[in-house]
Amino acid sequence: MSDKNKELYDHLKGLIEKIDESDNYYNAFTDFWRIACAAQNSTINTKYKYDDSSKEFIEKYKKQLSDIRKELVNNIEYYVEKTMKSMEKNKMKVHYAKTNEEAHTIFLEELGDIETVYKSKSVEAKDIGILELLKENNITVKETDLGDVLIQLFDYKLPTYQVGPGIHFEIEKIVSKIKEVYGAELPPKAESIVQFFRDTYRKELLNDVKVSLTSANSISAEDGCIVLLENEGNISLLTRATEKHIVLVGISKIVPSVFDALLMTKMVERTNQADLAYISFIYGPSATSDIRAHSVQGMYGAKEVVIILVDDWRTNAIKEDLFYKSFLQCIGCKTCSFYCTASKAFGNVYGSKYGIGAIGILRDYIHNGIEAAVRDGLYLCTGCEKCTNWCPAEVNLAEIMRSLKKIATEKGLAPPPLEKYRQKIKQEKNPFS
Repeated sequence: MSDKNKELYDHLKGLIEKIDESDNYYNAFTDFWRIACAAQNSTINTKYKYDDSSKEFIEKYKKQLSDIRKELVNNIEYYVEKTMKSMEKNKMKVHYAKTNEEAHTIFLEELGDIETVYKSKSVEAKDIGILELLKENNITVKETDLGDVLIQLFDYKLPTYQVGPGIHFEIEKIVSKIKEVYGAELPPKAESIVQFFRDTYRKELLNDVKVSLTSANSISAEDGCIVLLENEGNISLLTRATEKHIVLVGISKIVPSVFDALLMTKMVERTNQADLAYISFIYGPSATSDIRAHSVQGMYGAKEVVIILVDDWRTNAIKEDLFYKSFLQCIGCKTCSFYCTASKAFGNVYGSKYGIGAIGILRDYIHNGIEAAVRDGLYLCTGCEKCTNWCPAEVNLAEIMRSLKKIATEKGLAPPPLEKYRQKIKQEKNPFS
């Protein structure tokens, strides 16, 4: 066994042991996550706000959504170009970053001398390292999604569920942390915590935002429309009450039409069974033509909407026919983790800084290589294929994970018991002897 193999194995083994200990973040997350998964599994057939259940909705539109996503993958360069032209017609400022480094340079140039950025939840910002970039340049990041506010409050570094990143924090500990950081005494109630942050942040969001950062749930190529869903109202404020709205998004969020964009966005809602309050359709900066028909940008809403479309690995995955090409079909609902056997067993030990579950591990591989994927718990995947069977966009995540294991095994990074098993097969043609 190589030193690297032993190091990765011992690291993971140590994290797994923490799950059974008490009063640590791994134990707390895993305990909560198992309850969340059970709740998701039991309510997927329930008719809650709609006439159909979430499962019925998914089954009804799964094939249509999959075809939409495959259309993009098969014609991605065409749709990127079409999207950019549509956005420019809408008076948006559009950048196409072929690499993460290009996206960093563009982002800093767009910020200029701004020292504070207000952001909503953004997978792309985490993927390409924008938060680290801003920290290095002494630029303050103000999270506005309550889950991310809590993550920032606790300075939490471990993998978590991207859709509800702070959902596992206990109310009593949140109240205690608020007292420690802000000096505010709150009763241990969810309503009190929400009211505190509403009172603390809302005036600031309405009056002080110069630059805001969001991602997008989907983008329509035909008319350049950005579609965003939310339940807190922070995105609505960030995209309106700002001077400049920057949208940082991977090109895989593009779909052919605005109707496709709405379906993709609704699928994210229904798979998560979320209490959706708002869907925003953004076509460009605010404007008025009420002064003798002179069109002037920047009335009450954003004066400028800047789009940074990030490619990085995406078109290369298609051109090179890489084994994770179908990951481009992913809609970012993250709900495969609810059904994943390894996720339920190992909580946030099974994941990376990009998020829990197999997609968190795959993202780490794309950005940081196979050793990172092994360290994240690649071999904890059982190959049960529940992720693939569930996926509303028909991403074959189970096959992608098998390919990752093959790469790791060929590089001598399989866990020692598996390596011993493999050698017996090769040498003795019998794993049981």
